[in-house]
Amino acid sequence: MSFGREPLWCAALVAGAVVAPAAAAQCRPPASSNEAKLLAYYAAPIVFAPQGTPGPVTRGLALGGELTYIPEPDPSLQRTGLCFTPKQESTQLSPVFPRPRVALGLPGRLLVEASYLPPLKVAGAQANMFSGAISISRMLLALDGRPVLYGAARVHMTRGWVRGAITCAKSALQTRDSSAPCYGTSPSRDTFHPNMWGIDGSIGRAFVSGRLDLYAGGGVNWLAPRFRVGFTDGRGLVDRTRVEVDLRRAAWFAGGSWRVLGPWSATGQVYGVPADVTLFRLGVMGPVARWR
Repeated sequence: MSFGREPLWCAALVAGAVVAPAAAAQCRPPASSNEAKLLAYYAAPIVFAPQGTPGPVTRGLALGGELTYIPEPDPSLQRTGLCFTPKQESTQLSPVFPRPRVALGLPGRLLVEASYLPPLKVAGAQANMFSGAISISRMLLALDGRPVLYGAARVHMTRGWVRGAITCAKSALQTRDSSAPCYGTSPSRDTFHPNMWGIDGSIGRAFVSGRLDLYAGGGVNWLAPRFRVGFTDGRGLVDRTRVEVDLRRAAWFAGGSWRVLGPWSATGQVYGVPADVTLFRLGVMGPVARWR
């Protein structure tokens, strides 16, 4: 079975999953299973990581957005067998994951961030996902009375769902063998809940008279993804298999921003989860309102 080029948050979250005939059960695979590793692999791009460099918090409102490049997982990881019929998959995934962002600077060096993907149907999938974060920054080092190094501590979370034909896309349907996966004529309607929260910390400083900012940091993410199959085969049998895992992942990141047009900056970041994947992000951010 080969999935079409669905967006990442539609087709890739449990890439390679194939429905077991007439299943209606709960599956809790161990952390070492491919099912769990795939869920963690595709949860990584959804983690609400910081976009900017730690620094003085300006009271006001800022907007931003980013695109995350996601490499395709190793073929050996795409073979599942604990919760679904064993099969080697050849997935075709969207190479990017988009995310809008809004940030609100508050008194007390507090920064509140939020992101929302509305439930619009795009390329056969619907995503209704909210992410939020709150952080506090402070100066760590000053030279000749000028701040040169800042640090930030941050807490973030993501909740919501993604719905689409993940386990049995239209291209995977077959009517030759009723005992084989995806027997039927209607694509599956599967649901993925990428529940997660985490903490991170970072340090950063400005260069080139404040036009260039560089930073680095790390953190820990607690993942509790929940995936539910929604497939009715050609015999009328309904598969509602649920896959549930609870995982913890360490992460690191490094990046920077370059002021390119007035207060607006281009941003870039490398985000790595040593147990799963390394990701690359490009974006833009800038203030739209300021107040005293």
